[in-house]
Amino acid sequence: MKRHFRDLMGVLIAAVAIAAAFAPSGVRAASGNVTVKWQTQYLVSMSLTPNYYTGFGQVKAVFGTQPAPTHGPNAGPAVGQGDVDFGNLLAGITYIYKYATHLNVTTNDPSGFKVYGEGAAAFYNQTDSSSLPLNTTLFWLNSTSGSPADSNTGFTPGQPFEQTGGVVAPAQPNYGTPPTINYGVTYPSIPVATSITPTKDLYYDYVLKVPPTATQGQYFVWIVYTVVPN
Repeated sequence: MKRHFRDLMGVLIAAVAIAAAFAPSGVRAASGNVTVKWQTQYLVSMSLTPNYYTGFGQVKAVFGTQPAPTHGPNAGPAVGQGDVDFGNLLAGITYIYKYATHLNVTTNDPSGFKVYGEGAAAFYNQTDSSSLPLNTTLFWLNSTSGSPADSNTGFTPGQPFEQTGGVVAPAQPNYGTPPTINYGVTYPSIPVATSITPTKDLYYDYVLKVPPTATQGQYFVWIVYTVVPN
């Protein structure tokens, strides 16, 4: 029996953290040494592009020749448009979504930055209000810019997305409004990426492992990316 699942991944939600750095400068004066301190704010900008390369979409996990990618109506129709929409899926099957998300991050912190990616809620079924645990259902793995071609398949190991422990606004699940996550001063223990350079491009595929017990319906989750300077 064919079961339909929608995976709506969040558009850009970038929480910019401001840090302060103080640097001393010695100034010679008649009365002795004077130390002058000034404050530098570290700023971050991030752009997110879904479906970022030709051939984007979901591919069923099979051995041998890979099926042509396909996707649901909310993806595209052109490269760089729409949501990450897996389309029609079968319960009990694993699917990869190739060329899912491209992040371009720039900061004026010479030490680089960290990227955190978490779900704003569990994987929610709008049809019957049930949900699936995010960390056993949705996974991320590094992809390519398209050159060389993305060689990942549904059998390529990925890392699970976690449901956030931060404060989400607006309250989830909420299909219509992109959320933010406020971590306060405590960020997740493991970032999805760490860069020691101020600017970097990051490319991701997503893997959806649909459990056999999943009920029929329309599923979605917002994935929120947060960038902070090192």
